[in-house]
Amino acid sequence: MSLIPVKPAAKIVHIVEAFGAGTLSMVSAMANAQAKDGHSITIIHSIREETPDNWRALFVDAIRFIQLPMVRAINPAADWRTGRALYHWLRELKPDVVHMHSSKAGALGRIVSLFIRGRSAPKWFFSPHGLSFLQRAEGRLKNTIFLTVEKILSEISCTFIACSPSEGAEIRRHLSNNVVVVNNAVDLAAIPAASGNQDIVRIGTVGRVTLARNPELFAEIAGQLTQPGVEFLWTGGGDAHSEKTLAKAGVRLTGWTDRSQALQHLASLDIYIQTSRWEGLPVAVIEAMAAGLPVLATNVVGNKDLVIDGENGYLCENSADFVKYLNILIEDRLSRQKLGAQAKTFAEQHYSLDKMMASLYKAYGLS
Repeated sequence: MSLIPVKPAAKIVHIVEAFGAGTLSMVSAMANAQAKDGHSITIIHSIREETPDNWRALFVDAIRFIQLPMVRAINPAADWRTGRALYHWLRELKPDVVHMHSSKAGALGRIVSLFIRGRSAPKWFFSPHGLSFLQRAEGRLKNTIFLTVEKILSEISCTFIACSPSEGAEIRRHLSNNVVVVNNAVDLAAIPAASGNQDIVRIGTVGRVTLARNPELFAEIAGQLTQPGVEFLWTGGGDAHSEKTLAKAGVRLTGWTDRSQALQHLASLDIYIQTSRWEGLPVAVIEAMAAGLPVLATNVVGNKDLVIDGENGYLCENSADFVKYLNILIEDRLSRQKLGAQAKTFAEQHYSLDKMMASLYKAYGLS
C-alpha cells in the first residue's frame, strides 16, 4: 500500500493505444499504485503485436479493462469508430480523471473531450511517452505532419504530462505551456544487481528490435569491437531484417523473454548501451542504472536526462563515440564499477515509484 496521502477515492480512466514496452510498464505502475490507494481504475486499451501474452498478470485484480481497437496509423474510418466507442464508454464511466497515453490515444481522447464538457466533466491529461514529431527516422515531411497535427490538437484544453524534463521542454517549445513533468520510474527493489563477469565484458541492451531502438547502430558498434573477451547481447526480438543485421555483426539475441528473464539478462551485463533514435524517458535505462551498470546512450530527449557524462556513463553522438568510450571501459574494470555505483545511486535518488506517484497525484489535483 502506498504511503502517499491522497484525497478521497477518484474514478480514473487510462486510455492507451501503445499497449507494450515502456508505455505498458508505466501504465501498469501508475494504475497498480492508484488501485492500491483505493481509486477506481479502468484501462481502455488496444492490443499491439508487442503486447505480451501475459499482460493481465502485470496488473492487480481490482483494475477493470476495456479492449478497444485503436490503429497506430491515421485511418479516418477506423478512428471514427474508435472515437465514437470511446465517447460512449466515457459517458458511461463518468470518470474524474482521464489520462491518455501515446499519440493515437492522445489524439482520439482529446477530440472526444470536446463533446464531454460541463461541470461534471473529467480532468484531461496526456502523456506522449515520446513525441511523434521527434522521431528522426520518419523523415522531415512526416515529422512536419506530426508536428502540425499536434499543434492543432494542443489547442484543445488538456494538461500534458511529460515523462522527462527534456520532453517537457520540447512540449513547451512546440505545443503548450500547460505541461507538468512526472518522471518515469521503476520498482527499484525488483531490479537484481549486476554481478559482473570475470573473463569477459558483456555489453548489451534490453527491448524490442525496432526502428526506434536503432539496431543498425548497435550492430555497427558491435562490428567494430570483435576482440576476444567482448560479447554483445540484445535481450528481446522484433523486426526480422534488423535481427539478421545484428546476428551478422556477432550480436546474440535472446528473442522475446518475460520480464523476470529480461531482468536476469540485464544483471548479466557489464555495460549497458542505448542506441535509440528517440525516447521519452527510457525505462530500460533506469533499470540498467538501478542494477548498477554504467550506461552509454545516444544524445536524444530522455537519454540526456539520465546519463551524465563521466558520472554514470556517457552520451554519444555516433558510433565512433560509443566505440571510444566502450574501449575505455572494457579495459578498466574499476571505472566500470565506479560509474555503475554512481548510476545506481542516481536511480535511487530520482526515479522511485513513490516519487513518481507523488508527482502524478499532484498533477491530478488529488494530493
